[in-house]
Amino acid sequence: MKVSGPIMNLQNAVFNSSKINTSLNFGFLGLGMGGNSIAAACAEVSTNIQNKKYPYSAILVNTNQIDLDKIEVDNPKTSKLLIGNGKGAGRNIELGEKMYVENSEKVSEKIKEQFKDTDFLWIVAGLGGGTGTGSIIEAIRTAMTSGFAKRFGLILTLPRKNEGATVLGNALQRLQQINKAMAGLGSIILVDNQKLFDHFTETKSDATLLSEYLTFANKFVAETLHELNVVTASYKPTAENHFDSSEFENLIKTPGVLHFAKFSKTTSDIAVTTSADQVSSFSNNIVEGVLSDGYDLTKTSRLAVSILANESSSDRLFNFAFATAIETEINQLAPFANEKPIAYYNYKYQNVKDVYFYAVFAGLQLPSGVTDLVKETMRLKESQQQNSSPSEDIFAGLNLDKKNETPVEQSFDDLFGNNTTTDKQDEPVQEDPFSLLFPK
Repeated sequence: MKVSGPIMNLQNAVFNSSKINTSLNFGFLGLGMGGNSIAAACAEVSTNIQNKKYPYSAILVNTNQIDLDKIEVDNPKTSKLLIGNGKGAGRNIELGEKMYVENSEKVSEKIKEQFKDTDFLWIVAGLGGGTGTGSIIEAIRTAMTSGFAKRFGLILTLPRKNEGATVLGNALQRLQQINKAMAGLGSIILVDNQKLFDHFTETKSDATLLSEYLTFANKFVAETLHELNVVTASYKPTAENHFDSSEFENLIKTPGVLHFAKFSKTTSDIAVTTSADQVSSFSNNIVEGVLSDGYDLTKTSRLAVSILANESSSDRLFNFAFATAIETEINQLAPFANEKPIAYYNYKYQNVKDVYFYAVFAGLQLPSGVTDLVKETMRLKESQQQNSSPSEDIFAGLNLDKKNETPVEQSFDDLFGNNTTTDKQDEPVQEDPFSLLFPK
C-alpha cells in the first residue's frame, strides 16, 4: 500500500471551506532570517472563513534590513521590526543577543499591541545564525513579561550537518540552555532541516532552485499547524472520543518537544487492505514523523490521534477491527501517556476522497538527531584542530535522557540565569517567571 506524500493543499475544502473554524488564534514572533521565513509563512495561511481570511498574525524581527525587505507578505497583520544597525549579526550570537536586548522594550510594546487578541504565541527561530540564535533566550523573557507566560511555545529549526562548525556550535549552545529549562517552557517544535531537505530531494526531483526548498519547508510547518488547528474545531466525532480545542491547547502547552505525524490515503487504499496492514503503515508514519524524528515515544506524556474520512465512507472504514488495531498500536508506542484520545471524524465534501491521519505526541525529550549534530560538531572541531575543553563544555550538559519534570511557577532568571551571553551585572534580580527557569 502506497502512502501519499505530505498534505500540502490548503485549497482542499476540508481545511479551507467557509464553514471551518480554528481552535486557537496563533501569533508568531519570527527572529532572524529563518524565523522570519517560517513566521511569515504561518501568517500567510489564508482561509475562506468570513471576516477571517488571515486567521494568524506575525511580527518579524531582524537585524538585517535586506533580509527583512525580501520577505514579501500579503497579510496586513504581519509587521516587520528592524533592530540594530541593519547590517545583520554575522552569525555572532553575542552580537545578535546584544542588539535584541537593546531593543527589547520596543519588541515588548509591539507584542502587546499586535498580539492583544492572540491565544497562543509561537516564538520562531532558526538555530545556527546570529540574530535568531542570539535573541531566542531573551525573546522568551519578553514573551513571559508581556502577558504570554504559560501561553507560548517555540518553533526551532535544526541546521543541516554540512553547515559548518560555527553554525552547529551556535545551535547546540542555545539548545543546551533550552533543554535545561524545558520543564518550565511550553511545547517545542523542532524542524530538522536535514530531514526535510532529504524528503524534498526524494519527492521533488524536478526542483532546480534552492528557493523552492525553502518555500516547501516553510509551508510544511505552517500547514501542519493550521490543519491541526482546523481539525480540532471543525468536525463532529463519529465515536465517543473528541480531540477538541481545549485539549489541543493543553497539548501545545505541555513542556517538552512536540512530535507530529500526518499523512493521507485514498479510501480505496484502505478498503482493500487488512487492519494489520493499515496499522503497520500508520505506525511507520508515526515513527518517521513530519518535521523531525528519532524520538523515544515511550516518554510521551500526552498524545492525540485524529482520523478524518468522507461521510459516505467513514462507517465502512472506521469499523471495530480498524479502531481496535489503531488503539493497540498507540498503546504500544506510548504506553505511559496520561492522555491519548483517538478520535474519528467525517466530512461532507463529496469531491474529496482521501482519509487524513494526524498524530501528535507531547512532552518528549530531544531526539537522537541532536546527538548526531553534537558528534558532527566535535568531528569538525577536531579536524580543524580547534577542539578544546570550552567547546566540550558547550555540549556536556546536553542530556537527552533528561526527564520533563512537572512545570512549576518559574521566572526567566531561574530558567536561563546568566547563561545568556550579554553582560547584565549590577542589574537587580527580577522576581518573574523567567528567572526561575534559567537559574544563575
